[in-house]
Amino acid sequence: MPALEFRSADARFRVYVPGATVRRLLHLCRSSGTMETGGILVGGYSATLDCARVRAASDPPTDSVRGPSSFQRGTRGLQVWLERRWASRGEHYLGEWHFHPYAAPVPSGTDLQQLGRIARTADYRCPEPILLIVGGDPAGAWLISAHVVPSGQAAVPLQRLPDLAESDFVRRSYGSD
Repeated sequence: MPALEFRSADARFRVYVPGATVRRLLHLCRSSGTMETGGILVGGYSATLDCARVRAASDPPTDSVRGPSSFQRGTRGLQVWLERRWASRGEHYLGEWHFHPYAAPVPSGTDLQQLGRIARTADYRCPEPILLIVGGDPAGAWLISAHVVPSGQAAVPLQRLPDLAESDFVRRSYGSD
């Protein structure tokens, strides 16, 4: 599975999703069938703070409310999961992900309002949350869209860049070791 990289038109925002995380998202979406699902994203930032690197996507919390065209992410178990990721890997909350089964990965007004609230809520410590949406058929033709919602600003759509090797991204963003 190729890694995915997204960038805003002005190159202010970048998001990198390793192939293993893309595989995990597609697995969670396939498992959900025709129901929407979702969770949170964790990871870190490049040294220059211009690129978020998504390292993991959570399962949908068990108290989430799912439907064929709606999803309300629950919270059960997320705090413990986040604390473990922070303690073991230094990863922190980056944003949200969810699945639009057999539909386009276009954020709804509700999706964008939720991310705007997250950006403004100090407890999240995430003034520019990311939203990844998987759309289509996760076992066939699928797409992933990416948006950043800076606090107090409109959502910024990110464009997918051509596929690249993970080693090329690491070398370009973090320098060679």
